[in-house]
Amino acid sequence: MSTHKEYALIAILATAAIVGVGPAFGFCPPDCTPKANYTEGLMTGSNAANVQPIIIPATLPLSLSTDKTTYDRQSVIDVTGHVQNVISGLPVTLRISDSLGNVVQVSQLTIDNSGNFETKINTSSPLWTRGGVYTIYAQYGVQQGMRMAQIQFSIGGGGGASSCQSNQLAATVNSEMYCIDYSISGGTATGATLSTSSKALTVNLQSTSDGQITLKIPRSVLDAKAGAKDDSFFVLVDGQEKDSFTDTPSADTRTLVIPFSAGTGQIEIIGTQVVPEFGPIAALVLAIAIVSIIAVSAKTGLRFMPKY
Repeated sequence: MSTHKEYALIAILATAAIVGVGPAFGFCPPDCTPKANYTEGLMTGSNAANVQPIIIPATLPLSLSTDKTTYDRQSVIDVTGHVQNVISGLPVTLRISDSLGNVVQVSQLTIDNSGNFETKINTSSPLWTRGGVYTIYAQYGVQQGMRMAQIQFSIGGGGGASSCQSNQLAATVNSEMYCIDYSISGGTATGATLSTSSKALTVNLQSTSDGQITLKIPRSVLDAKAGAKDDSFFVLVDGQEKDSFTDTPSADTRTLVIPFSAGTGQIEIIGTQVVPEFGPIAALVLAIAIVSIIAVSAKTGLRFMPKY
């Protein structure tokens, strides 16, 4: 093919392309009156008569809501939701994370025949020690039919740091604040700090007489471990080692009762892991993964071993 024929063919194809595309992009608006500012009107919304609104379905495949957007540290959150096209026997999975992405709660909820589900969440759990924005993630379905939704709310008015309740001690690390339930006799607690380098909680006191302080420390904030087993904390009272204290462990907390004498100004509790390590959170994430695998396997017949 000669060069002239090639140019002619290109010209024909270009003309055909312009003619074909023209009806979609090159002609006047619906009233067929050319307007120089028509494109500008589309961008600014001034051509309201010619711009069709986007219609959002009233009912989403998976919806999620809370009764409020802001809560304090002693609240109950009412979570409700709705699912379209209910799959019999399949629950909705909820996962709640704080503003750092740490998982604080996971649950599976039963759906009624109308597709509705509901649960109540207590923010006084020891894992909810941080103020700020929390996110609830909802997941429903299997494989390609998976549906997801999320919603956010705040504790303590939002932001990273916030105030604690009167029966809680505010312990800070960098710009973050964690609230620890406590009680004290013989003095007052004036503040606390957490150290990620020394893995310690330091409590400042003003003691007027002999007394004791009781600290209900969430394991997600400070813990002492020797492998998988609980280990003893190392306690210093004004820099001197203190052996006469009690430690009552539970699944989520370590409750320490530490006596002190009049004039004591500082108590330091040293463990083996501190925020943001979150040892219990890692175990929680592992449990989520196992539950999810079992649920998907049961619904899809997924096999992990070849069938002979």
